[in-house]
Amino acid sequence: MANKYSDTAIKMNFLVKPLLRSPLHWLLSSSVALMRFTGRKSGKEFETPVGFTRFGKEFLICLTETRNRQWWRNYREPWPMSLKHKTRWLEGEARWLEPGSAEYRDNFERVFRRVSFAPKIYKIYDFDPEQGLTDDQLQILLDNGSGIVQFQSRS
Repeated sequence: MANKYSDTAIKMNFLVKPLLRSPLHWLLSSSVALMRFTGRKSGKEFETPVGFTRFGKEFLICLTETRNRQWWRNYREPWPMSLKHKTRWLEGEARWLEPGSAEYRDNFERVFRRVSFAPKIYKIYDFDPEQGLTDDQLQILLDNGSGIVQFQSRS
């Protein structure tokens, strides 16, 4: 079943990309960045807006319904990425966190604790920051094809 939030975000990319490149980037750049990468197989360069949560030099890019996207597959193994955060491009490496792993769970909890509305985007309506993700909530993430790419900036 489609997620209205992710469908709307994808449809709005044609407006978001130019906005993030403009002096008005500040309207979105506290939680949305431009991601640039080269496809492993195609060798083509891609650029797309992504939502993120920042923890110092680490950026967690959480995804809904990964079945509807393919770019994250480049990161099953660590792979270079550039992220335009506010006015500058950050270079680094990103990797996919294996769904269901302890690292996957821990990082979704970190994001959900930092961004209070985030659990609702992932159809989790009763997240308790003190308790963390329950097994049932983790299963909701897995059933919905939710994923995380972890980007580590070198600068």
